[in-house]
Amino acid sequence: MSEQVRRVAVIGAGISGLATLRNLLSLDRKYIPTCFERGSDVGGVWLYNENTHTDEYGMPVFSSIYRDLVSNLPKLMMEFPDFPNTDPDTDSSFMHREDVMNYIKRYADHHDLGKFIRTHTYVTNVCPNSEERFPEWTVSYYDVRNKEPQQDVFHAVFVCTGHQHTPYIPDIEGVKEFQGEIIHSKNYRIPERFTNKRVVILGASFSGTDLALGISPYAKQIFLSHIKERLKSVFPENIIEKPGIKRMTRTSVVFLDDTEEEVDVLLFCTGYSYNFPFLSDDVINVNGNKVMPLYKHVVNVKHPNLFFVGILELVPYFLLANVSSKFAVAVLNGDISLPSQTEMQESVEEDFENRKKRGDKPHAFIDNEKIWEYERDLSKLVGIQPSPIVLKLIRAFLIYDVTHNVTSFRQKKN
Repeated sequence: MSEQVRRVAVIGAGISGLATLRNLLSLDRKYIPTCFERGSDVGGVWLYNENTHTDEYGMPVFSSIYRDLVSNLPKLMMEFPDFPNTDPDTDSSFMHREDVMNYIKRYADHHDLGKFIRTHTYVTNVCPNSEERFPEWTVSYYDVRNKEPQQDVFHAVFVCTGHQHTPYIPDIEGVKEFQGEIIHSKNYRIPERFTNKRVVILGASFSGTDLALGISPYAKQIFLSHIKERLKSVFPENIIEKPGIKRMTRTSVVFLDDTEEEVDVLLFCTGYSYNFPFLSDDVINVNGNKVMPLYKHVVNVKHPNLFFVGILELVPYFLLANVSSKFAVAVLNGDISLPSQTEMQESVEEDFENRKKRGDKPHAFIDNEKIWEYERDLSKLVGIQPSPIVLKLIRAFLIYDVTHNVTSFRQKKN
């Protein structure tokens, strides 16, 4: 296979796409990649856009980054292993979105990746040209500025579009009757818009608590609604924890404990659903938060020259993008021999069954140890050193710190 593969498509120039380009180009230019990026620059989800629904070209806005966002991972985990973040202007352990974006652009410039990236380019379809295990792929796309359709043929495809562009909106009784504002965190940009508003936020994971704290200085009242155990952190006085939402009325929210509160805004912090609209169900099956069948969450079992880099959740994205893309490129190059199709399918099913027993989501890691176990597994297959154990210890402490000090855990210096 490695002798035949030459032209490679990479969809997305975010963290995963750039890591993939870097690892493809490290093989003495053996592969000729073309990266399709629908934004105006590299960065993927980190490319801030003050628009919330459509951009200046009438295209859906894919970024979910808001103006005041600060990373919830320390600087040490927000870098690629081969490119330390040595910017002297970022003295905090937790970087503002602009600092993250500057680092990503420096990485792309350092490795001269720009010449392989087509910005403003929207991929509409990725289709295998045959039923073979390793087909060629026709990629259809257009420039968002002129909408002129084009297509090219590639020997392999890397899907690096991430998982934060299709909001998950739960079905709530009475929500259509609610006369207030309804938004998802994907479309949140600035807290000032909630001045003197009574806001109910559904979801108390990272985005839910972050937005509650950001909105708190402006809002009249915030109800942080979730079905977890009561959070251990101390919140500002105008943030009140509530159980999940039972139903909405025209002007209020009724919680699972049957208490009722008048609200002006319903803000969903409920995460995202996987969505690859350019791939047919014959190629990949997407069911909410489950993408099937992917061996090691990377290799398409049916067509092993179709790879997915960056679909994992709740992980250090730079580190996992690096090792996942190295694994994918090694498979493409024939440096790693895959099990049979049947064995890979069995492995996928066993992995999902184990996750179900642990209470994990299909592509997420709740248990800190499991993240590093996965990273060690891929590192061993690729033949590189896994991340130092100190990163696992730092993340374990971070989980504790976020749980107990959500209002202050970022207030640390390097």
